[in-house]
Amino acid sequence: MPDAPARDLAELMDTLAERAKFADPKISLGEIHEAVGVRAFGPLLFVAGLLTMTPVSGIPGVPSVLGLTVVLIAGQMLIGRDRIWLPGKLLRLKVGASKVEKSANFARKPARFLDRLVRPRLTVLTEGVPRRMVALACVCVGAVTPPLELIPFSTAAPATAITAFGLGLTARDGVVILIALAATAGTAGLVIWRFVG
Repeated sequence: MPDAPARDLAELMDTLAERAKFADPKISLGEIHEAVGVRAFGPLLFVAGLLTMTPVSGIPGVPSVLGLTVVLIAGQMLIGRDRIWLPGKLLRLKVGASKVEKSANFARKPARFLDRLVRPRLTVLTEGVPRRMVALACVCVGAVTPPLELIPFSTAAPATAITAFGLGLTARDGVVILIALAATAGTAGLVIWRFVG
């Protein structure tokens, strides 16, 4: 059972695709959790955000489940836990393994591209108090995902933010964290426009 992050995003996608391939016809969130790693906050946030951007999110309720999963993961990062705990009921939820495998395979090429771009930069934004602030931002973004599911295509904004936060934490790249913060501001604007304005 993997207990540490993959060495890079492409390897993470390979691991996820392989796990889904052998889990056919369905794969549980628990199996995805194990494949990514129980201490891998950044990679797990990245995968949750990425899945929300792929065909898997077309299954009713999946974006909401992934959003709440982000809240749980980021909430634990916020309070300083070093291992990720998820409730058994959530870990037993299953989605089509073929959809997860296709999504991971689809993401492999962009993952390789990102692996060449990201690197440790402005690492101060990925540790200590700034890391806790990132976790708080992820909690907020994850929490607004369920209501946004009611609006077609609206989950793309929070998914982008979560994916970018996960990528920035995984690569310890503060520049990506700044991009994620911009995406979070966009998500906040979308929520205000759709539900308040």
